[in-house]
Amino acid sequence: MRFLPLFVFALLAAGLANAAPNFKESGSPSAPMTIELYTDYQCPHCRAFYLEVLPELTKEYINTGKVRLIHRDFRLSQMPFSKTATRYANAAGQIGRYDAVAKQIFETQPEWSQNGNVDGEIAKVLPPGEMQKIREIIKTDPRLDEQTIKDEAMAINEDHLTATPTIVIVYKGKRETVSGGGTWPLLKSYIDSKLGK
Repeated sequence: MRFLPLFVFALLAAGLANAAPNFKESGSPSAPMTIELYTDYQCPHCRAFYLEVLPELTKEYINTGKVRLIHRDFRLSQMPFSKTATRYANAAGQIGRYDAVAKQIFETQPEWSQNGNVDGEIAKVLPPGEMQKIREIIKTDPRLDEQTIKDEAMAINEDHLTATPTIVIVYKGKRETVSGGGTWPLLKSYIDSKLGK
């Protein structure tokens, strides 16, 4: 057995303690393929993709280590409550509740998209203490929108996106854009063709 020198261990421990996990990434970092999924929480097509396609993608490719998934925000200007929903999801991510909140936001989209009451819909699935933490982050964290702004700049400048949902498949150093997300059978066929199944 080999031991790390104490100062190396201390540096590693300090780095791990200060490193916030990226709550928008799932799957193995060493997966042969990465899928970057651009969505807007108020987009009905994104909702359909999230509820119908993403569970299959997760079960068959992400949980098995074949695909790494990165969620990216791309708020559409015509969606009046998109910014609010995005801020709640990202604040929830900071307390380790991104998956539960993103799921609730998409599932209840028909309700909150009428009046903007994202808070009320999320409060149905989180305890009051967690809701209070999320509300505080939304009010006080000046960096809450930083990653969203980076995602949107990447969407426009690098991936040249105009709509959601859009998937960018990163495989063997190449980026390929698939607009509209597609149906599960089409996406599965595309992934299998790339991975050589």
